[in-house]
Amino acid sequence: MMRSILLLIVLSSSAAAFGQSYKLYGKITNGKQEPLAFATVELKEIRLGAVTKEDGSYSLELDEGKYSLVITLVGYKPQVITVIMRKANQQQNIIMEVADATSLAELVIKSKNRDKAEEYIRQVIKNKEAIENASGPYSCKVYIKALQQDSMPVKKSKKPISDSLLKIQQAKAEMNSMALAEIVLQLDRGGAGKNSKEERTGIKKRGNTQSLFFLSTTEGDFNFYNNLIQVPSVSSTPFISPLSYSGLLAYRFKTLKTDIVNGKKIYIISVKPRQLSNATVEGEITIADSSWVILHTKLRLPKFHLAEYDFFEVEQQYSLINHKAWMITRQQFTYTAASGKKSSSGSTVASYTNFELNKQFDKKYFGVELSAATMEAYKRDSSFWQTNRTEPLTEKEVRFIHYKDSIYSATHTTAYLDSVDRKINKITWQNIVYKGQNFNDHKKRRNWYISPIPNLYQPFQFGGTRIQPSFMYFKTYESRKNISLFTEISYGIKNKDVNGSIRLNRMYNPFNRGTYNVRLQKNFDYIFSGDAWINMISRNNLYLNQVAGVGHALEIANGLFFYSDVDMAFRRSLSGYKTNSWFDSSAIADLLDSNNRAVPFDPYNAFYATLRLEYTPHQRYIREPKEKVILGSSWPTFYTLWKKGIPGIFNSKVNFDYLEFGIKQSIQLRTLGISSYTIKTGSFLNKKDLRLVDYKRERRGDPILFSNPNEAFQSLDSSFPVFKRFYEGHYVHEFNGALLNKIPFFKKLGLREIAGTGFLFAPERNNLRYIEVFTGIERVFKYPFNQLGKFKLGVYVSGSAANQFRNPVQFKIGITTWDRKNGKWF
Repeated sequence: MMRSILLLIVLSSSAAAFGQSYKLYGKITNGKQEPLAFATVELKEIRLGAVTKEDGSYSLELDEGKYSLVITLVGYKPQVITVIMRKANQQQNIIMEVADATSLAELVIKSKNRDKAEEYIRQVIKNKEAIENASGPYSCKVYIKALQQDSMPVKKSKKPISDSLLKIQQAKAEMNSMALAEIVLQLDRGGAGKNSKEERTGIKKRGNTQSLFFLSTTEGDFNFYNNLIQVPSVSSTPFISPLSYSGLLAYRFKTLKTDIVNGKKIYIISVKPRQLSNATVEGEITIADSSWVILHTKLRLPKFHLAEYDFFEVEQQYSLINHKAWMITRQQFTYTAASGKKSSSGSTVASYTNFELNKQFDKKYFGVELSAATMEAYKRDSSFWQTNRTEPLTEKEVRFIHYKDSIYSATHTTAYLDSVDRKINKITWQNIVYKGQNFNDHKKRRNWYISPIPNLYQPFQFGGTRIQPSFMYFKTYESRKNISLFTEISYGIKNKDVNGSIRLNRMYNPFNRGTYNVRLQKNFDYIFSGDAWINMISRNNLYLNQVAGVGHALEIANGLFFYSDVDMAFRRSLSGYKTNSWFDSSAIADLLDSNNRAVPFDPYNAFYATLRLEYTPHQRYIREPKEKVILGSSWPTFYTLWKKGIPGIFNSKVNFDYLEFGIKQSIQLRTLGISSYTIKTGSFLNKKDLRLVDYKRERRGDPILFSNPNEAFQSLDSSFPVFKRFYEGHYVHEFNGALLNKIPFFKKLGLREIAGTGFLFAPERNNLRYIEVFTGIERVFKYPFNQLGKFKLGVYVSGSAANQFRNPVQFKIGITTWDRKNGKWF
């Protein structure tokens, strides 16, 4: 394979030498250094050209000589630049000037019955900077009301019931399938809305509100004056705003209606994406003549990019505040999802009042804390809501509030909670056979759980069948602190041995994630716990680990996490254990190494410590009364890991030092998709007594299955240890339809493309140099039992090149699911 690659390089070099072609490249930006997409770069002499990408970049392959570049873009003055190509690649960056009204008029194709919708949009684009700056930094009060209604078929009664009783059951089912949340907050925004901060002063939630959208302004910014609309909790891909120069090429505009309101002319304009577009919206925008401001929008997001919903629409109303600035005064979000017979529909209304324009904020006022709420916000009484509720409740919503409040009152009495405990704590055959037995104490906020009888039987264990009961204890305090205890004990029938473990976890600081744990165990453990699945089922990856350890984790400053662990281990080989003979003759055994036996080694003790420091600069977060919700950062995460084997303590034999550094980040490349990378390097600084269990290993690729490309290689032929300094990197780009949706007919297929690469440089294996590339096609499917749940099924192809082995092209499959909390697929 290496010969083929070398031949390809030689042929490519020869072709380049004969062609004498050189690259002219650069970026096209406006006066604010913002990239301009879809600008045309054309050679006047030979009519060869290119169109700039989303980041404003372009490139042309040219021979040596003199050329005239003609650069044009709607809304900007055309430019002609002379370029002389010599025997080298050349960079030519271009800054374009905004066209004046006269120049814009000259670009318009004159026609007797011409629709001027696009001209109106251009006027808004031209004036939008002044429109946004009119308010200056400002504050306002926001009232949010979010309602969700789940539709599920009512179970039919086996016995005939009267119509009146049926109506009561249906009404009760309707109330139980609803959720309602009300939020009151103070919103502060910096100049042009670039910085924001909110304080939630009133919060009331009834029913299961986890799927409700826009309970905080941090969930999305639907300002269509921006070039891109970012709504990470709804879609991982931002949407091109119709009111941008990129939008002029991505959308078709049509005037639906011209009207006179209060003596002023307004235009209702239809917005539709062009056929070969990707991240676009669809609907209507109402614009005022002369002032060229938005009065109203009603726009739908494309189903292709909706991670949870099947339909999502935003409707906005703008009003003139203090005769000075046009501001959003009302937003309504309508969203639905369905799967099988289940469906869910939601509606969120956000009302904006009490504006203070041109407000002065302290320089350090806006920071990484984007939202905050106190405990008092969750305890507001009915008079507070009557005063602050700017959107009236419907009759149905009033009934729901009364129903939920009465249910809450009835179900939170001591007598009722005692009766619930008695029912939970009752020992029944269902609990013993398949559910597991719970014991609950609501007064002390604690719960015990004993596993059911079928869980006792564990046939697929090293050394044969084991009988394994388990027990869990959990207690949560009013302060959100908690403590948990997990214990298990197992008995091996074939080897007549007893294993078990006890693990105690305690969260003592919910806001800064302060936790500690104590663990005792005697169990079969993996020599390489992160190996490919084919190696994880092999016996030669197991040993007997008897360990006592403690661990601690804490966020010592915002974005700075410190993790520490200390363990005393008594390690023993499993080579003397009896194993199942039937497994050796099974089809699975044929896939494993011929030496499918436990690794023999002399028993020894190992005392070691592990320290990890992880830092993410400018980490944004939400402050709740008793906890912290991390939102992420536009900066990378840096980490360092040190593992130390300490000899002498409790007759410990190990003596080594391993140090590793790494960096990882995910980057939103506008509408082109999401890129993520991981780079790390490490080595043993000391390996005076380094045992098999403590080796640093590189993981082989999984057969058939597509592994997490940010952490694992797809085509590495085998797992192997590394002792000297290695360098490892992974890069993944999810296009999210940025390419396929621009190919005719492909857009209807709903396919997504992904590609990436990885490299490994390691002194081991004769100075290994390894690189791989992969690409794949994914499609989103719904879970049949969850109307809001979706997953991606993908097929992938990977190939690699290395200086020490040959690896053929491989085909794989993989599944990823949507993480709504973090707004990404994983």
